Amino acid sequence: MRIAVATSGADLDIGIVTRLGTCAYLLIINSETLGFEVFPRPSELQGRGAGIATVILAVNQDVDVILARYVSPRMAQTLRENGIKIVSGLKGTAREAVGEYLQGSRTAPPEPDRPAIHAARRSLRQFVAMLPVLLGVVLLTGLFKVFVSRQVLTSIFSGRPITDTLWGACFGSLVAGNPVNSYVIGGALLDAAVSLFAVTAMMITWVTVGFIQLPAELSAFGARFAVTRNAVAFAVALPIAFLTVVLVRWLS
Repeated sequence: MRIAVATSGADLDIGIVTRLGTCAYLLIINSETLGFEVFPRPSELQGRGAGIATVILAVNQDVDVILARYVSPRMAQTLRENGIKIVSGLKGTAREAVGEYLQGSRTAPPEPDRPAIHAARRSLRQFVAMLPVLLGVVLLTGLFKVFVSRQVLTSIFSGRPITDTLWGACFGSLVAGNPVNSYVIGGALLDAAVSLFAVTAMMITWVTVGFIQLPAELSAFGARFAVTRNAVAFAVALPIAFLTVVLVRWLS
């Protein structure tokens, strides 16, 4: 049996990391010989890309079991779909976790015995995680109105549907951030008399095209997929934005 442990160092006496997606290494231990191999996760990937890289690494190394402190539901689902068992809730060093598992004290991942409490805690964590985003939205509104004048916007967005849609799509493709921010910038653009064609195209490409995140996407999925996906998303965003505005105006 091949047992993987998520750690921050290349040693069995290193503690298990808090979240599987943040590990620097996967230590893969042979349950029969207790010998282990060290597999570093690509250090250039962060956030969601790091979690994907960890899952791919575990699958490629034919891991049977992963020992961790916490595994996100999405990662857990992907691992189980690939036949990898998950044992979560573990603490201490990698050596202690493997010994505890082999002794049979943890043969299955703990299931929450109080679903209501589990859901409440998860909602609270999500709210706390959203606080910086909400604060950023408030600050972004003020900064946008101060530093971007109406004259600058009218020189770029002339009011012609086709060119406004194209420039809006280009702007949305180049920026990065939480999708909530696109609503703030979109509202500021409308207040500055920018056409709805430009704002709609900007909001679509903001969430579908990621020029800033392209290096991470290239590393995780390969150049062919990343470039093709972004090119198709940009091309499709133009007619969708145009047709959306036309349809809204027709319905109103």
